[in-house]
Amino acid sequence: ATATAREGRAAMSVRSMEAGDEGQWELPASARSSAREGLMHAVRSLCELRGVKVAEETALETGRKIEEKAYTAAQVDSRTTTGRRPDAETVQIYARKAGRLVVDAVESIEKGGGTSAAKEAGAGAGGVTEFLDLCDGNREFVTAETARELFAPILGVQDPSAQTVKKIKLSTKSFGVDAAEVAAEAFAACRETLEDLDLSDVIAGRPEAEAMKSLKCLCDSVAGLSLKALDLSDNALGEKGIVACSTALTTQKTLESIAFRNIGCSVAACKAINNLLACKQTLKKLHLYNNMSDDEGAFAIASLIETTPKMEDFMMVSSRVKAEGGQRLAKALAGKPLVSLDLHDNILGAETAGALVQTLKDQPRLKHLNLSEACLEDEGTILVCQGLFQAAPELETVSLAANDITDNAVTALAQGLQGKARLRAVFLEENYDIGEEAQQWLRAQLPNVAIRFDEEEELDIDFGKMKI
Repeated sequence: ATATAREGRAAMSVRSMEAGDEGQWELPASARSSAREGLMHAVRSLCELRGVKVAEETALETGRKIEEKAYTAAQVDSRTTTGRRPDAETVQIYARKAGRLVVDAVESIEKGGGTSAAKEAGAGAGGVTEFLDLCDGNREFVTAETARELFAPILGVQDPSAQTVKKIKLSTKSFGVDAAEVAAEAFAACRETLEDLDLSDVIAGRPEAEAMKSLKCLCDSVAGLSLKALDLSDNALGEKGIVACSTALTTQKTLESIAFRNIGCSVAACKAINNLLACKQTLKKLHLYNNMSDDEGAFAIASLIETTPKMEDFMMVSSRVKAEGGQRLAKALAGKPLVSLDLHDNILGAETAGALVQTLKDQPRLKHLNLSEACLEDEGTILVCQGLFQAAPELETVSLAANDITDNAVTALAQGLQGKARLRAVFLEENYDIGEEAQQWLRAQLPNVAIRFDEEEELDIDFGKMKI
């Protein structure tokens, strides 16, 4: 194994020098073959040290898959925004990735699971389940060959009427165009049953041009589906990415849920979402999180909300929304059948709280309200409580943490939250000016409600231990 590793390193060095500074980093076939053989011996040796016997054929196939994944990852990482990474660094990336994959493979074999690819391929033998989840905790760059293994539970079903997959999750697998084309085949194969598609975090580590092509391929393939839920979160989209996803947004007219969390949703991207989304009449859930939307982006989202009569679950969190944007959102949400409203970590202030008063008064189904870290202070908190007074009878949780609330707002809190039979938890941590006496008084006013003032406090509530 040591000898073959030395041969591989020598071959790598020669090929690296030949490659020069242009083009894609590559290794000659002889170097890759030596690496695969070395990885095979490493897998067998480590397994034997742990008391597990592995057949040579199994170890060879495992080594081949490990080398393929490591090589794909190294090729992607060899390209940077300013050009090509030095070949010596890329070889180190290749070696480190292969080493980590060897450890993962050995641990999996020791537990009796084989390689992850083998487990995925074997899942189809006894019939396909309703949920195909590729998110196994291991990040990897997916090739067309690997994609066929991952989607084997779907692609291996010969009779279309035998497909049962309703949900697919691709998260943490980075798809190039060739792999995306295989994914498109899988989507088409289960188009009669697929309802929920999670495309979050599927282009990580790819150069922008390649990432946009892959994303477009994945989203174009959605055209023939009738989805209820689509998640595009954790992809560096921006306006370019939203445009790349346009087919999915314009063809899915019966979506009930869509998520754009952590996608770089700028003002232009928010406007594009409003213009492209075709499911406004059916949409019940819209989640935006950790974006740079600002007030103008909130204006565009508010315009969208105005045309969604069934909106139940709205989140626009950590999106740099300030008072003007917050007020527009509050007005747009008035009269919607809300079950959950989350606007935390925005600079909303008392002005937005004032706009929310009427919105909250007309919410008979509201269960969860999160306005933490919203710069409400006492004035805004009192206004929110006025909106909740004798309203929102189904309310279960309220979060008002980190709003600079003092003892002066505690009476309003009690009045706004009393009489709600389903209320189980109120989160008030990081409001350091609520004194101990006021805390005890509020707990006495709401005896059946778990109230947290300390972020380390564990709440014991009716539906179990809740530590947030």
